[in-house]
Formats: sequence, C-alpha cells, structure tokens
Amino acid sequence: VPPHHPVVCCSAAGPQICTKRPGRGRTLLASQRKRRKSATPDPKEKQTCDIRLRVRAEYCQHETALQGNVFSNKQDPLERQFERFNQANTILKSRDLGSIICDIKFSELTYLDAFWRDYINGSLLEALKGVFITDSLKQAVGHEAIKLLVNVDEEDYEVGRQKLLRNLMLQTAP
Repeated sequence: VPPHHPVVCCSAAGPQICTKRPGRGRTLLASQRKRRKSATPDPKEKQTCDIRLRVRAEYCQHETALQGNVFSNKQDPLERQFERFNQANTILKSRDLGSIICDIKFSELTYLDAFWRDYINGSLLEALKGVFITDSLKQAVGHEAIKLLVNVDEEDYEVGRQKLLRNLMLQTAP
C-alpha cells in the first residue's frame, strides 16, 4: 500500500488506523504488458480504460498465532532455522483471508478522476470497508483485528487518463 494511504483495522473495539507495512512494487511479465497494450485504436471510436482495483483483508497481528506454535528440536542450527521457517510459513498461509481483484472499465474522464481522488484521499477504502469487513468475516476471525488493504496502480490510472483525455479532445475537435 503506498505510504500516503491509510490502513484501517477493524476489531471488536471498532475501526482504527493501523501501522502500514512497506508497499510492494508490482512487476508485469512481458506477456502481461503486451496483453494490456492494445493495438492502435480507431480515432473515431470512443475509447475506454481498465483500472485494476485490488482489495485484500489481512490480520493486523500474527505474533499470537506464531508464539508457542513455531519450534524445533533439531540439533543443527541451519536445520532448526529451516524447520521453524517452514512452520511459520504454514501458519501464516493458513491465516490468509484472501483478496479480490476487480477490473473496472471507465469511459468518462470525470468518473476516472473521481475514482482516483477517492482512492488517494482514503474515502474509497472507507467505502469498501463496509462491503468487505462483514459481520460474518468478523465472526470468522474471532477477536483478532483485521485490516483492509486497497491498491490501484498509478501507472494504470495515468495511461487510462491519457486515453480518456484523447476521447475528450476528439469529441471537441471540429
């Protein structure tokens, strides 16, 4: 999550702003880049752009699940470390709450810009909290705090914005 976006944790005590983990870069494979770049569009045809929205729910704390559950009685320090790592990895994978990826198609620049503004100022995150942090999810995680992470790639937004800006220029051209 970019550093300027809040992360909201929801627990039995209610929502609160939590510390964020460092952002992760997104790299596309060459095949993905080729797929996302379209052929030269017909200038008379109205263009749309796709924006990928990623929404992920995570536990805020993992220490309690790891404490007392990660151990090794191996004599060799390297083997002991590998065994502990594998156990911790298994526990963390079992706590994966999942994510949802939405591809949103925009045909109007004003709607794209409003979406981006809502993403940047955190109101998109706030709106999505009510959709994704449901009572059934809260019940499933028990008393543990969870957070919602929302990500939209800025490069997708910039490319989409340029595409929709061309639409506007073509519409206003004589």
